[in-house]
This record gives sequence, C-alpha cells and structure tokens, in this order.
Amino acid sequence: MIKKIFKKFLDKITFTNIFKAIGTAIILLVVGMLAFRLYTLNHYPDFARGILPTDTLKSAYADGSLSAITWEPAVEYDESGDYFVHQPIYFPEEKTLIITVRYNDSLLEELRHEGGGDTLQMDVSLYADGTERVHPLTYSYNYAYGIYSYRRYVFEGVELSDYEYLYLDIYHGEPDYNTAPYSSIEFYKATTPTSAYKLTSADKKGLK
Repeated sequence: MIKKIFKKFLDKITFTNIFKAIGTAIILLVVGMLAFRLYTLNHYPDFARGILPTDTLKSAYADGSLSAITWEPAVEYDESGDYFVHQPIYFPEEKTLIITVRYNDSLLEELRHEGGGDTLQMDVSLYADGTERVHPLTYSYNYAYGIYSYRRYVFEGVELSDYEYLYLDIYHGEPDYNTAPYSSIEFYKATTPTSAYKLTSADKKGLK
C-alpha cells in the first residue's frame, strides 16, 4: 500500500512541476524581499521617534507649559538617497528642535573603502537661510533596525520664526564649512504646514 502511494507520488513529479515549484519559490522570495524593503523604507521604529528629554524640556514639562509642533520635512532624503530626516519636533518656548537622521548601513562600507574607519564619523548641523550654522546640543546614536542606522539630534537656541528655510548639513570626518557638505537636506520652509505635536506616553515617562 505504501509503495503504491509512493509510486503515485513519484509519477506526479515531473521536471515541469519541479521548475514550477522552483519558479514559484523564487517569485515569493523576491516579493518578500521587496515587501520588507518597502516596509523598512517607510517604517521608523519607536526609538527613532518622539522626543529626547533634555533638562530644559523636563523643567518645562514639570511646570505644565510644554508644547510642541511638528511637520513633514520639505525634503525627506538627499539626492543620493544616503541620508533621510524624520519627524522634526520643535518647542517654541524652549527654542529646541529635535530631529532624527537615518542612513543606510552600506554607506559605512562604502566610506571604509575610501579610507574611512569602522565608525561613521558625522558632523551634523543646521544651515539657516544660507548665513547661520547651528550645531546640536547632543545626540544619541547607533540605534539600528534592518538595513538602517539612526542618530537623533537636539538643537537649542533655534528661533524657528526667524528663518525662511533650514537645511540639515552632513559632513564626514573633520568638517570644512567652506566646502559643500556630503549631504544637504532642506527639511523646513517658512511656508511648511505645521501641526501640534501630542506627547506620547513614552515621551511623558522620559520627561518625569
């Protein structure tokens, strides 16, 4: 009985069926990889979102006066697609701006071949109206998810209403501000629509 069943099974196995099975498996694999690629392209994990609780923000939150705005970046990534910016959050009273920078991990390997080290050395600053450069107060970095790494920056002393536009400039290694940056992303324009940013439970927990 078992031999008959096994023989029938073998009789049904043909080269055509084998090729069909292999072809279907390849298609499913490619579709799965593309779906994952699209998901990671548009997905920012929890650690890459929300606020970074500075002493200034904690003090304002304790006083019950903390409010913020956010907006969709005017440009979300640079021309080469190496760097992305996400979820700017601005606190008008505290003049504090928080922003997330994301880059593809393959960039490190590319720069290593050009003589870079094992760590991506980034100098990130705001370039306002082509005249003023603002450096971050602090940052937390090398969060990783999928094929991307994330760095988060806090800029203080930023009076957003004074600027027509803001660029995020990225240099590698020791920066020479008299030369063009490796990447420059125009993420804010004065005409950009903004909306109120609502503190999440994670934000509130960090501010306590």
